[in-house]
Amino acid sequence: MTLARKHNCFFLRDRSGVAAVEFGLIAPVLLVMLIGVIEVTRAVSIDRRFGQVTAMVADLIAREERVDAATIQGIYGIVDHIMGVWGTDTLKLHIYPVRASSNNANDIYVYAAQTNRPSFGPDATSPKNVCDRYTGLMPNLLDKEGLAIIVEGELAYAPLLAQDFVSKQTWRDKAVLSPRMGCVSFEPENESPQPDCIPSPGCE
Repeated sequence: MTLARKHNCFFLRDRSGVAAVEFGLIAPVLLVMLIGVIEVTRAVSIDRRFGQVTAMVADLIAREERVDAATIQGIYGIVDHIMGVWGTDTLKLHIYPVRASSNNANDIYVYAAQTNRPSFGPDATSPKNVCDRYTGLMPNLLDKEGLAIIVEGELAYAPLLAQDFVSKQTWRDKAVLSPRMGCVSFEPENESPQPDCIPSPGCE
């Protein structure tokens, strides 16, 4: 056997460096999987907190007979605590106390003024004022003159590591609850009786 053939056989049997080559092929796949797991876990956690916050605000308001702007701001303090490390920089919450018309259960209007139900979030203002129509409920969900507390949430979500692959998204959530006490008044405490709990012919 010539020297050249001996060298060729030696190189064919040499397996040093195979592990490095295999790792080089597998590493990008593992890295993509790791980033995917991190992003999915983060998104699921934020989404759960977001849904919990929306439902919590609606539930706390629906339990009361009367709330005012100060009470609502106190509830919003809990929102910061629930969102925790995920923050509330892009979170907005709007409260809509609604009533169905006495003539048509599907004609639903907001019965409380904006000033008495402040929204949550940077420069957030409720898009609907008293007597504005609300059209986001299922047909026949309320009876005539039926009441509901609706909280709509909006959250701008941005991926942490995959910005080049996943675009920013706006998540929306809604909680609809029936008031426990029959009606939740948003008038200040010094207002008696509760005028906004009385059906308004002017809104119908």
